[in-house]
Amino acid sequence: MGAVDDVPVLLEGVRAALEERLAIADYVCALTVDDLLATGVQPDIVLLDIRLNDGSSPSGNVTRIIESLDAPVLMFSQEARPSVVQACLAAGAAGLLEKNADADTLAEAITTVAAGEPWLTEEWARVVSDTTWMRPHLAGREAEALRIFAAGLKIPTIARRMGVKEDTVKTWLKRIRQKYSEVGRAAPDRTELYIRAVEDGYCDPPELH
Repeated sequence: MGAVDDVPVLLEGVRAALEERLAIADYVCALTVDDLLATGVQPDIVLLDIRLNDGSSPSGNVTRIIESLDAPVLMFSQEARPSVVQACLAAGAAGLLEKNADADTLAEAITTVAAGEPWLTEEWARVVSDTTWMRPHLAGREAEALRIFAAGLKIPTIARRMGVKEDTVKTWLKRIRQKYSEVGRAAPDRTELYIRAVEDGYCDPPELH
């Protein structure tokens, strides 16, 4: 089994809880998906924190694990943005378990997913089926442009960083706004587009002080 979370003490807590309840031959923990893949281990299931501090895409992490390890992914998180959860499920995640779940529920969820069955609570099933949170599909370069734009950088800087012309960046941003408008989540200005980027997991929400 593999587990990815950027809080090491939580990973050890999961190990201790599962060792008392399941027969786990191997338990490999990592702070990032890159670290997990670097171990060369082929886990039969991966417990994945949706929001990692390395700036990686939640749904992209799910895709990488499935494609590289051919292992089912159980999301393990307090992530509250429905569109992010929807994107991870669309990428192939087998379910979502909240971090405040008790150890017995954690063991049951892992056993269920490892057996090829999905795990999704009734509450989250209702949330992710809410079409008001529909997440538009952005091409790779569009998503990258949105992440940089949401960080507050201006178009000339984005163009230099991405190695393209300013007009190309403007075209991408225009397409992004159009796609959000088509799913009923208009983003006519920078502030609204930043909010959409946060809602959909392209960038982290602002830190509260």
